[in-house]
Amino acid sequence: MLATKEYEPDYVDACRSRVESQVAMFREVAQAARDHGDADVSALEGALESLEYEYFNNMLIVLEGYFVHRLSGPEGQTGRALHEVRVLARSLVENGGTVLADPAMTLDPERSILGLSAGDPITLTLHQFRRVSDTFFREIQSKSSGDR
Repeated sequence: MLATKEYEPDYVDACRSRVESQVAMFREVAQAARDHGDADVSALEGALESLEYEYFNNMLIVLEGYFVHRLSGPEGQTGRALHEVRVLARSLVENGGTVLADPAMTLDPERSILGLSAGDPITLTLHQFRRVSDTFFREIQSKSSGDR
């Protein structure tokens, strides 16, 4: 696929649906684990917390992957969800989960959704992922030909 500045509304909706399904699945699994009476609760909560970070960090990479061919010019340099997801996904893949210190891809913590700075570890919770992904989808939709 060549670089694009717009995505079909059906494609955006399908991607959003897949993301929402994965979020719901995580919630169901976490709740089922908590409801299982045989587990050591403290160990379980620690394991679920670790799983949550890994899961939602990977979901951010998936989110970026759905729209990786978008042109970077229209998304601006700082403070927008499209740019923030691009920077964080690249940081997860190329920098071991620490926000990159790259002058070409700056992230302004004052204007970003998650408030992360270069050098910060990326450990997304369900709530943080929802905040950034919801804003990301709104921005993608507003830039798509089927703006609703």
